[in-house]
Parts: sequence; C-alpha cells; structure tokens
Amino acid sequence: RTLAVPRLRQGSGRECSLLACLAVSTGTEYDMLMGASGAAFTTTIDTEGWDPLAASPLDDATLERAALAAGVRTDRVEPPFDEEMRALVLDLVKGAIEAKLPPLVRGAIGPPEYGLVVGYDDATPKLYLRTYFDPTDEAPTIGWDAFTGPDKGTLVFLDRGTTPDRATLARTGIDVATASAQTRDVAMRSWLAALRDEPRWRDHKHGGALAFADHAMRTILHDKRRAAARFLRSVREALPSRRGAEVLRAAEAYGKVADAAEKVGVGAFEPAVARRFVEGGQRRAWANALEGALAHEAEAHDALRAA
Repeated sequence: RTLAVPRLRQGSGRECSLLACLAVSTGTEYDMLMGASGAAFTTTIDTEGWDPLAASPLDDATLERAALAAGVRTDRVEPPFDEEMRALVLDLVKGAIEAKLPPLVRGAIGPPEYGLVVGYDDATPKLYLRTYFDPTDEAPTIGWDAFTGPDKGTLVFLDRGTTPDRATLARTGIDVATASAQTRDVAMRSWLAALRDEPRWRDHKHGGALAFADHAMRTILHDKRRAAARFLRSVREALPSRRGAEVLRAAEAYGKVADAAEKVGVGAFEPAVARRFVEGGQRRAWANALEGALAHEAEAHDALRAA
C-alpha cells in the first residue's frame, strides 16, 4: 500500500527537509513548524568545507520542538536491524501507513536529510519513499540494505497527541530565536567574510561546487526568514498588544532579509549561476546584500528580545 504524497523538490519552497516532511506527515503548516521549532531563526554554516548540509536544521532538539508543535510524539528507531527487528519495523510501517501518519526516514537515499516512508510491499519486502533526491516522479523503493546507521536509515515514527496553543508555540520559537542570536550573528559574519576572501575563490576547478553550495545556503536562508516572518505574523494576535507590536516589527525585519536573498537569487540551481558566482559579480552582490541583511537581523533580535 502507498500513500499519495507528491514528489519533494529542492528550490521550490519548504527547503528544510526535517520540517517539510513533518508538515506533510502531520498536515501541519510548514511555517508554524519552522517558527515554533526555532528553525526559522537560526543560521549555521560550514565555512571550511562549504557544505550546504550544515545550513539545514536536522538536529534532535529541532525535531522534538517541531513534533510538539505538530501535536505528535516521536519514536526513533535506529538501524542496523536484525531479522527480528526487521519484522517489527515492517509492522510499525504498516501501522503508520494505515493511520495516514507516514514515518520520517533520514538518509535512506542521498545525503543524511529527511524523507518520508509513504508505502510498503511486504511480499518483497520493500518500502516506498519520498525524499528531496528522488530521481523521477515515481516514488523510489528501498530494501533493508539501505538501513545501515543513524544517518543512513533512522526511522522516526509518530503518535498523535495534543497540540499546544499558539501563545505557547510563539514563546517557544521566540525563546530559541533570542537564545541563538549570537551564534546566528557569528555564522552570518563568517559567511560574509568568506565571500569577500578573494584568494579562496581563485580555484576555478572547484568553483562550480562552491557556487552550488552557496546558492543552496542562500535558498535555505531565504526559506527560513520567510517562514519566520509568516510565523510571527500568524501568532502576534495570541500575545499581549505591546508584545504583538514587537513581534510584528521582527517579522518585517525578517521579511527584508528574505527579500535581500531573493534579489540575488534563490530557487532551483542553474549552471549559469555558477559562472556568475565564480566570476565574482554575483558573489560580490550577495556579500553586499548580506551585509545589509545583518542590520535587519539585529533589528529583529532587538524586537524579539523586547517581546
């Protein structure tokens, strides 16, 4: 049996795989999960390896806050699986599909990001998936050989619980935003410094990969800040009027950060992007935009701290 879940696509919105998959599974608003989990307010970067995966929120703390916002409890099952465990996992998958609450799976196809188990064939046996790395529109299948370790096949089963009210979700998201402000500022300033470090961009041999990574990170930043603005606008009425006004001010500032990233370029990656980035024009434009975005980030932080 297979659930009808559309193909997930990078560069088309909902860029953070953990929150996107949880939203699809539970039917919860993506922006609400992004905001209440705090993921919408974070910025992380690997300035050494320039690995775009570092920009995506994949940690367990984000998962648990997002699950609370979605009104579900999580049950993690990590591979490898022996014969007895395989039978148990298949039964759990069957139950989840019957309940129309497909489990999350990490790294079963491609990098260690999240996808969904959307179906099963117990005669083979095999599982049907939806991930950001599906080669075609048809849901790919995997066998037990895909489950090899924590980043290659960890399953997260979900059980329905109680969803907190919006005021509680707002406070949780704002707490994460204020607590992570310094880390976020350091990451963005490191990003800016790397963009302006001209010697590191003279190696045109690896320029295309670096351009792709930067584009992916910029797209994720745009997605996060757009979600932050939408989340804050959606919860401001659940807060006292003065705090609601500060939350709205933060939403406006985050919207300007998203606009700055969008003007330079987000969405699906194209080869021409790599050429413009390596030649320097787009890279310098993004550095200038990022420098301006830092001021908006500071304003958003001040507003949330006041709230």
